[in-house]
Amino acid sequence: MGDPLEDVPAQQRTAISLSILNQRIFSRPMWVLTGLVIIGAILRLFYLADKSIWLDEAFSISLSQQTLGDLLHLVVKSDAHPPLYYLLLKLWLLPGDSAGYVRLLSAIFSIAAIPLMYLVVSSLFDDVLAGLIGAGILAFSPLHIWYAQEARMYALLIFFVLASAYFFIRALRYGLPKDWIGYVFTTTLALYTDYAAMWYFLGISVFYFLSWKRFPNRSKTWLISQASILLAFSPWLRAFLTQTEQVTESFWLPSPTFQTIIGVFLDFNSLNFPWIAISIFYMTVIFVWAYIVPDKSWQRRLVTIWLFMPLVISVILSLRQPIFLTRNLIVASIGYYILVVVAIRRFKSTRVMALLLLPLFIMNLISIGHNAWNEEKENWRDLTAHIAALAKNTRDGLIIFNPPYAELPFDYYFRRYNLELDTQGYPEDEILLHPEPKIVDNLTSLLAGRPHIWLILRNDEAADPNSRVKEWLDRNGYVRQRDFYRDNIAVLSYTRWDILADRLPGTESSTNVATGTTLYIPAILQGTATTLYIPVILRETAGEPPSTVYIVQTGDTLLSIARRYGTTVETLANANNIINPNRIQAGQVLIIP
Repeated sequence: MGDPLEDVPAQQRTAISLSILNQRIFSRPMWVLTGLVIIGAILRLFYLADKSIWLDEAFSISLSQQTLGDLLHLVVKSDAHPPLYYLLLKLWLLPGDSAGYVRLLSAIFSIAAIPLMYLVVSSLFDDVLAGLIGAGILAFSPLHIWYAQEARMYALLIFFVLASAYFFIRALRYGLPKDWIGYVFTTTLALYTDYAAMWYFLGISVFYFLSWKRFPNRSKTWLISQASILLAFSPWLRAFLTQTEQVTESFWLPSPTFQTIIGVFLDFNSLNFPWIAISIFYMTVIFVWAYIVPDKSWQRRLVTIWLFMPLVISVILSLRQPIFLTRNLIVASIGYYILVVVAIRRFKSTRVMALLLLPLFIMNLISIGHNAWNEEKENWRDLTAHIAALAKNTRDGLIIFNPPYAELPFDYYFRRYNLELDTQGYPEDEILLHPEPKIVDNLTSLLAGRPHIWLILRNDEAADPNSRVKEWLDRNGYVRQRDFYRDNIAVLSYTRWDILADRLPGTESSTNVATGTTLYIPAILQGTATTLYIPVILRETAGEPPSTVYIVQTGDTLLSIARRYGTTVETLANANNIINPNRIQAGQVLIIP
């Protein structure tokens, strides 16, 4: 089938086209689509800047702020994604880098994907109502709202994949050169945005290989188009192979299990929906209705490949090197949403279709609210504010980041405080912030003589499984102060009071010290010859004995210490600002009231 207006004179063709365009713009479906886009925009812009910038977003910002040459070099050396999103973000960040503004780029592309979803589905099935259902599902998708509010490439990827699919479907139907060119251009951009586009590209290839008899007049242009895409991507092929080798050596994902595979489908259906059984039941109904009726149409074949091929390939590749993760498979979520449309459109009754859609929209609204108010990204904003408050009147402090890349989100917030503190990644500095990273060969030379040390950990056990830094601090006279925890990140604060003793008040011998003065009392840490100076605030409380200082020993618990001194766990926790009574360590100094 060619252009339906091909044989119409040019002037008359223009008039007809304008008339058709006018009818389409002011038709009822277009008003419905406009409403869906507005609702989708509100959901994506709501609380856009509320959550803290987390590690991956800080990486995007820091990488995009490099010079163009350094950006292209570092994206190969330090990342597992192609460069297009970072290049766009680099231009986007020229006016500023506030959290809301940085994420707005993703939100815009995610909003623009909603009308694209309508075009893809309505073109695929030649059905306006199907297109509106597809656009509505995407507009209310908690998964896509989540990534619309993240400074990463996933929203941009979905935009290009949907644009590519639209041009591909039109090229199959009409065979127009402009559609094949659009398909080549948008698919290439998708590949330069994220390697997850490869699942889509392979899916299109398999689909056409299985369906070429239905489109015998398209084979030549399809082969040319596929070759053009590969040719356009070839300049980046060497970089891709280098990144793949690095991923093979150091990627952190566990191997996929049946539970993780089901978890990806749950994320597609309604991200973080609290009642899993309901979500599984709904998905079961959708799959049954989508496949119970024999259907050899090319449309369902395309949707099936779109959904399942990324999952199958990812599982197979993960047998050697795990890469199975929802965000790596987000392209397949579009296949799932179109499959939902297939199941719903099997019914001719509008009431039945509404009844099938209603549970999904209710689940999605619950998930959207849950994600907005309960799901937290790593809260580096509060952690940085905590250290900034401690560091205002501190000299010679040192912050250690373990792992080194934890400095990226910290630096994003800390530079706004205009404070100067020495930093060091362990075992070496983060290259994005330190072009010539310092490697830590000797902890003693790095840490000795520092009165204050803050150890920032992300994923405590993975960051430092042998606790080398913590072990050194505990062995060398540092007293661990009150810890600060947020999600999977923590600040461990250490102080050497003997280093401070010669410059802080209260260390001189005196029998006439005012109430409220901080005294630094010498003590010997068990197992060492180090003299510590433990801070105790002198206070007067009528009828109460003076406070006692106790250094936690190996095997102690807060309960055993409380029993030994005839007090309670709650009293000890309150007196020492202990948030978690189960987290005390040998060498920690406790005040016994």
